[in-house]
Amino acid sequence: MPTYEIKNPKTGESLKVTSNRQPTQEEALNIFSERTVETEPDTSITEESLKSDPKWIESSKRIYELNEGADAPKLDSDTQYANYGLRYMGWFNYNLPKMSLEATQLTKATDEQKKSFVNLMDMYDQKETSLKGFGRAILGLAADPSTYLGIGTFGAATAGAQATKLAIKEGVKEATKAGVKQGAKIGALEASAYTAADNALRQSARITAGEQESFDLGQTAKAAAIGAVAGGTIGGTLGGIGSRSAARKTQQEVQKMEAESLVKEEPSIIDTTTTLEQAKKEIQPELKTFNEDLAKDIREEVGGVKKDLQTDFDLDISKKGIDVGIEILDELQIPRDPNIKISDQIFDSLQLINRSEKNKQTFIDVLKRNNINESEFAQMWRLGVRDSARRMAQLSVAKRAMKDIGQEISGTAPPEGMAGGLIRSFGDTAYKLDNIRRGLLVSQIATSMRNFTAQVGRVGVHTLTKGMDNVLNTTFNPMRRLFGAEESPVDHTQTFDLLLNLTTNKKKAKEATEFATKYFANEKDRLFNNYASEVADASQSKTFQGAQKVVDGLNVLNRMQEFYYRRGMFTASLERTLKQKGISLDDAVKTNNISGITKDDIQKAVDDALEFTYAKTPDNALGKKFVELSNSIPFLTTGLIPFARFMANAMKFQFEHSPLGPLSLLSSKERAKVAAGDMGVFSRAMIGSSLLLGAIEAKRSGYGGEKWYEFRGTDGTTIDMRPYFPLTPYLLVADLIVRAEDGRIPPDSKDIIQGLSGAQFRAGAGLTLVDNLINDLSGIDSEEKVVKQITKFAGDVLGGYLTPARMFGDFVNQQQTFRTTLPESQTFEDIPTNILEQFKTSVPGVRETMPEVESPTRAAAPGRPEEVRVPFTDIKVPGPLSRQLTGITVRQPKNPAEQEIDRLGLRRRDILPYTGDRIADQLLAKYMGPVAENIVSRIVVSPKYQSLNNPTKELVIREAFKEIREETKDFAKAEDPARFAKIKYSRLSKNIRKIVERIKE
Repeated sequence: MPTYEIKNPKTGESLKVTSNRQPTQEEALNIFSERTVETEPDTSITEESLKSDPKWIESSKRIYELNEGADAPKLDSDTQYANYGLRYMGWFNYNLPKMSLEATQLTKATDEQKKSFVNLMDMYDQKETSLKGFGRAILGLAADPSTYLGIGTFGAATAGAQATKLAIKEGVKEATKAGVKQGAKIGALEASAYTAADNALRQSARITAGEQESFDLGQTAKAAAIGAVAGGTIGGTLGGIGSRSAARKTQQEVQKMEAESLVKEEPSIIDTTTTLEQAKKEIQPELKTFNEDLAKDIREEVGGVKKDLQTDFDLDISKKGIDVGIEILDELQIPRDPNIKISDQIFDSLQLINRSEKNKQTFIDVLKRNNINESEFAQMWRLGVRDSARRMAQLSVAKRAMKDIGQEISGTAPPEGMAGGLIRSFGDTAYKLDNIRRGLLVSQIATSMRNFTAQVGRVGVHTLTKGMDNVLNTTFNPMRRLFGAEESPVDHTQTFDLLLNLTTNKKKAKEATEFATKYFANEKDRLFNNYASEVADASQSKTFQGAQKVVDGLNVLNRMQEFYYRRGMFTASLERTLKQKGISLDDAVKTNNISGITKDDIQKAVDDALEFTYAKTPDNALGKKFVELSNSIPFLTTGLIPFARFMANAMKFQFEHSPLGPLSLLSSKERAKVAAGDMGVFSRAMIGSSLLLGAIEAKRSGYGGEKWYEFRGTDGTTIDMRPYFPLTPYLLVADLIVRAEDGRIPPDSKDIIQGLSGAQFRAGAGLTLVDNLINDLSGIDSEEKVVKQITKFAGDVLGGYLTPARMFGDFVNQQQTFRTTLPESQTFEDIPTNILEQFKTSVPGVRETMPEVESPTRAAAPGRPEEVRVPFTDIKVPGPLSRQLTGITVRQPKNPAEQEIDRLGLRRRDILPYTGDRIADQLLAKYMGPVAENIVSRIVVSPKYQSLNNPTKELVIREAFKEIREETKDFAKAEDPARFAKIKYSRLSKNIRKIVERIKE
């Protein structure tokens, strides 16, 4: 190979280099730059300096222990250890068989030993040439067969051997980064050596045949880099068998690289100090994509080795792993099918350990019987680096579960102090009790009926959306053909798939769901474990299991309706997925053939079913945090927002089914869906926008009641539509728009939150607290305000346990007026008593002893109508009973004054400002009601009033009630003068009250 002289233009220094072409000026400068760094006096390394270098000595000691064994006799001095390191690295660097042997042996080294090896290798490479070093090189080369092979191929094989050594060095470096990943160590070493040696031999053959002029070390360096990194990555994922497959696959990429190099005629500079690093930089952009494709190919290849094995198994222990896995599945009564990997089913059941004591104990018992600890078992079923984010999140759950099991098996669980045990026990108990409370909140038959009816509207929206999908695809398919894009399938049968699964095909939906989920324990648990978005069934805990079973019993109708819709949606989703793969779900069920159904198919169908019933955990980080925060503190955060998961799903639905829906195209993921032919983002937005426009026109035409959520019956009663999501948000937005057009007061913040989120809080919980915080700003002193809020919040939250009593009251007492509590005082000592008084309003028989609520707009106490007429008939049924059996909440007819107050948007505090004393407020309302019903009702129907615009009408009403308050206040004061005197005194300034207090003293 020719020798060229290069000159440094900065210093005038000349240097001769061996290369197959004249180096460019830039390459020459790089060589001088590297040489300058190497020849700096303060960084030069000699054999003598190594012998006294603590780092070299310590590293040599560790390698001595690795090679000779921990029990080998110690050397006499640091100098002997240093000389041992020099001899060892001399043989390693200049003898290919020795290099291969030591590189393989290094896979068994500890992390410290691997680090020491790299230290020795790097420091030896930086060492200046010496006579002793030359002698070690001669001995190593003489004992290396590849040296003599080079004689027959005019030096090409010698160069190839040196390149292979360079590759093994690179593989060793990559292997030391792998930590405890045995497969990655082997993969980096084997793949780098394999690809570099293969490349070197092919280059030698081409040189011998005259097809190539000289050896190109750059090619081999790239081969080594690709092999080391790719082999380490794939080996870490798939183990030893994966690394060898990686080597074969990598060889194909290297051959492609060689061919491109020959065509371009771009040989590389032979400079062993820089070539490998340059090669790694050159291939880095392509390496990531190459690794991803390579991993996929190898997974498919290795996956065929054994049906029951995941490709990321350690094959040495897989047989025992399979036996233990089958035993666990049998104990858990999870059926086996040869078409489903045991690894998938085991990993699925691992997710249940922390949610089910039964599953946890089963794992413990089986592992103990087989004398396997949790670490060994975890290694049998470990994951690869290419698994999805969802799977990696599940891995975290599995690891925590295995750690818990391991502590119980080994008895090494850390001792828990009394305080820690009490805190943990209290926390667990609190969560269980709160789960019972939330279950009781939705236990009324009325709730089940409302939820069932609301989901009918959800089915209608889904059907319209799927129909619109087909319309849009039919419209745009000709354009796709024109531009050569793939057409989207148009299948009108899928428009009605959910509707049919809920009606004529409901038996099929149930059978298909049972068939598809019985093999995947975790997915079945996800589908059926929770109802009402948040409430877990009783089978998941032994604590308060009796009480939780009672809750499940009371919720039997609620669970039935929710699981009924989930089965329908699950089957519709799974059927669509399988149809795209050319598989019939009906045939799979009939033949009991699960082979074409993957776990990903099941997961997608479960996700779709949960999303349809507003029970899916949000995918985005903000939604997840909202749900986690809302569920973080039992009774406190869950008291404010008892069903956060429902709210998150409802708001997502509302956004997508609105004119704002297309904004989701700002996401690259959504744009990719549209590019692939998924028109759902447009279909949902169009259907939602149509519903909104319809609601706006209905409001403009006078349909509905005075409030945004009301529908008016023909008999003057009003129906509360708030529980019927997804209709609710469209009613709210329509009302906001029409009120703005008419100049009327918009709904308050509580209504807006409730309407847009679909949050249906039990009366008195959550949103009432917000109301009270606003209403009580004019309270009489700070202590009473704090006590009032605590009492109200605690009463509302704990009152959830009395929900069944309220349902029972609807059946036994058909004449219901609204009742209230009137606490005499509001101090911290009174909190328990006042909470108990609040509970009384929910207990049949006791509530009738409580005071009736007084209204400032009517003479009679408000309540539910005694009778309700069945729509389109003359049949009348008791009002409270109809509420439970139909889920429809009907209010008494309003008088003209109340209709006008609600139409204008005035609130109770506008009619009767709060004094901060509930008894005083009750007295004022008692005397205001009859007068307001008589006088204001006549005002609002008068022709003069009707001719005014809305802002003026609002002013008239406010002035009328102001006069009524002034005229009736004296009657209220006369009934309890001391109370009103106290209120008046409390409103004096602090300075005046201080003067009065001093006078009293």
